[in-house]
Amino acid sequence: MATTIETADITLIVDKREDKGTNPSGRLRAQGRVPAVIYGGDNPSVPISVDDLAVREILKQDAGENTIFLLKLKGTKEERQAMIKELQVDPISGKFIHIDFIRVTAGHKLNVSIRIDLIGDCVGVRNGGRIDFASRDLAVEVLPRHMFDHIDIDVSDMEIGDVVTVADLEDRLPESGKFLEDPARVVMVVELPRLVEEEEEEDELGLEDLESEEGAEPEVIGKGKDDEEADE
Repeated sequence: MATTIETADITLIVDKREDKGTNPSGRLRAQGRVPAVIYGGDNPSVPISVDDLAVREILKQDAGENTIFLLKLKGTKEERQAMIKELQVDPISGKFIHIDFIRVTAGHKLNVSIRIDLIGDCVGVRNGGRIDFASRDLAVEVLPRHMFDHIDIDVSDMEIGDVVTVADLEDRLPESGKFLEDPARVVMVVELPRLVEEEEEEDELGLEDLESEEGAEPEVIGKGKDDEEADE
């Protein structure tokens, strides 16, 4: 089932960013701050910077990037609810490169990525199968008050060959939720290990017989001495 979360009581203090470009952004990162922008809510986008460690504290919340918090502009009374829309991370250093924040407005739906979690002891796995996770996250449109962090799929009774699609999870969404995915998209499947599948395919095609024939001494087709003499 989907787990609904309440708005986190967190305030993130940000600075307005006047200078843009590669060099100013590099200087911000050297100071432990991350270049960012906040947009949405029918208001223009605003370039800002935020403390790296403060963002990491938000990500420690159960909802992770889907955490809704209060974003406040330093030195002013400007504040509003927001959440992380996109987080760019350096794959080598793990440092944040840039963050997009989106304003959270009452009555306006958000497009978020929701995590899929599997629970239970799968019968198909106990019988020699394995679970292939085709989609670990799904795009969902939902009102802020119905925000949730993940959907659980109970795999306890799933056998080899059983499949779960996006359409199968429609009833797990809150009333304002809607998947932004193809209903036929496969989320997970219980299948035989690929090695077993390949061996079965080879047996069906008779490849073992073919290999034994290929291993035999080749038959030489050509003229013998008698044939050569006959040609003369």
